[in-house]
Amino acid sequence: MKKTRLAMATSLIAMAAMVLAACGSSPGGAATTTPASAGSSVSSSAPESSTGAAGESSTPSSGAAPSTGTNNDTITEAYEQEWYSYNQETANGNATANANVLNPVFQSFVNIDPTGKQVANTELGTVEKTSDSPLTVKYTFDPKAVWSDGVKIGCADFLLDWAANSGWYNTDGTINKDPHTADPTKFLFQTAATNGWDQTEQPKCSDGDQTITLVYKTPFVDWHVIGGEGMPAHVAAKQAGMTDAQLITAIQGNDVKALTPVAKFWNTGWDLSKDKGLPDAALLVSGGPYMVSAWQPGQSVTLKANPKWWGTPAKTGTIVERFIPQEQQVQALQSGEVDVIEPQPTVDVLASLKAMGNKVTTQVADDFTYEHLDLSVKNAFKNQDLREALFKCMPREQIVDNLIKPVNPKATILESLMLQPLMAGYAELAKSNGFAAYDAMDIAGAKAAYKASGVAQGQKIRVIHITPNDRRDNEVALLKASCDPVGFDIENTGLASDKFGAALSSGDYDAALFAWAGSGLFGSIPSLYLSTGAQNFSGWKGDTTLDGALNKVLVTTDQSQITGLLQTADQQMAKNMWSMPLFAFPGVTAFGTDIQGVQHTAAQTGATWNVQDWVRAGK
Repeated sequence: MKKTRLAMATSLIAMAAMVLAACGSSPGGAATTTPASAGSSVSSSAPESSTGAAGESSTPSSGAAPSTGTNNDTITEAYEQEWYSYNQETANGNATANANVLNPVFQSFVNIDPTGKQVANTELGTVEKTSDSPLTVKYTFDPKAVWSDGVKIGCADFLLDWAANSGWYNTDGTINKDPHTADPTKFLFQTAATNGWDQTEQPKCSDGDQTITLVYKTPFVDWHVIGGEGMPAHVAAKQAGMTDAQLITAIQGNDVKALTPVAKFWNTGWDLSKDKGLPDAALLVSGGPYMVSAWQPGQSVTLKANPKWWGTPAKTGTIVERFIPQEQQVQALQSGEVDVIEPQPTVDVLASLKAMGNKVTTQVADDFTYEHLDLSVKNAFKNQDLREALFKCMPREQIVDNLIKPVNPKATILESLMLQPLMAGYAELAKSNGFAAYDAMDIAGAKAAYKASGVAQGQKIRVIHITPNDRRDNEVALLKASCDPVGFDIENTGLASDKFGAALSSGDYDAALFAWAGSGLFGSIPSLYLSTGAQNFSGWKGDTTLDGALNKVLVTTDQSQITGLLQTADQQMAKNMWSMPLFAFPGVTAFGTDIQGVQHTAAQTGATWNVQDWVRAGK
């Protein structure tokens, strides 16, 4: 890893939860934030949004000059998928498309480097473990830490972060003193994951404090990465008609009625509308080196250096993300339309990049992102025999041979849902968890299982995935060719990115083909597969062995026990035939040779993990 500060990756979701990867190009994935609220009742003073040329919605800055050391240059990055929410912590907003924009807008106390290592972000503040029994952690924000509207970051932010992500509060007004076993569909805050937070007591701090203490009821395997700014609490409080002090009182008093309008805004108030453009500038405050300044729906989003940023200045004054389809990104780089791309590494893409010679730098590496097919037990696949039929006709070997090996000749079928090939312990899990039994198709066995299901021939199976994406269209085509003769009617149901997240979180599908973008952390896994997991959208439940193993993972600080627990979890997932691992992503990042500081990362944050370090030579 290069010796520069790490990305201002947003905290909990980015690190302790998996995030929904983009259509297939982004190796890293999203970093989602831990909510926050300033420890002050001062309202936002940022100006309202205005409308620029060509329908571009703009959020003017305060007029102050960027931090000393920031140039006036612009670097443009291409990304396949348009962002759709300013809040990546929600189940709907938890996606790489949003994180790629917001990596430098929100921060956490600990960041993940390109190899998956945890590195302290001292520019936000410090984290100190003060006790092992019970596990107690003290967080101290840098005294200079403020949101881009000048409001101090502190107690209210951390408390809202906890309230939104702990699963403590329900929509019916009740309190979950053990939210880890509660029903996430009843949570007041629609968080993407409660990992770690649901094992803590309510944080201790007062209005205006920049030091907060967090006590764990049970240890958490990835306690190091819990905590950050999250979403600005003073913004959510104002939208709910209260001050920061009143918000703190409501949380500490467990006043669900008072928190309901706060949660309503937190759940949807930061979602974006292409018709309306950017929300009021007062809602889009930043706690990192960049702030969102403009958005032209369907075209681009622009980041400007944050004049209130107290840390090391961003090197480049303006970063533009252009929304460009996969198949057009190499041409855009070649023509100079963009400076940085993260395309899906196909044979044609790599050949085209190689043909550009010394005009481009290309970095190819493995990632923590993995493709899989989830079967929803809420719909057609509540029938286990039908799940078995699909497992046996699934063309995993063909998918890897036809679509992945041409890019990565060493690619193999992914044999685990818990770990990726880059991670220690993967080989051990792959040998005995049971997924290898489905490496080769068994059409006769699939037909027998379909018959045993009692379901009439022609059962329609809606396979949802984010569109456009040629590779996933090909994956579904291969699935249809092998499984329709068994009795299925496989339907390729491509959805726009903003529609896919809603369909996935609601369980409105039969099978979902997508990728989880991980960070290499163990604590991100249980939320996906626990009966009560906030990211278990397919409705899997009832396997006490699976739940028991994953619950132990969450409280295990002895790393030597983790592999065995994950092996048990993998075996149960294979036994239940709930989700099929397909392949791990190869990743590529390419950029003009005049651009310095870009570094491919295996973690979920994507290319913009260190965008504040990007600079054009000579600038």
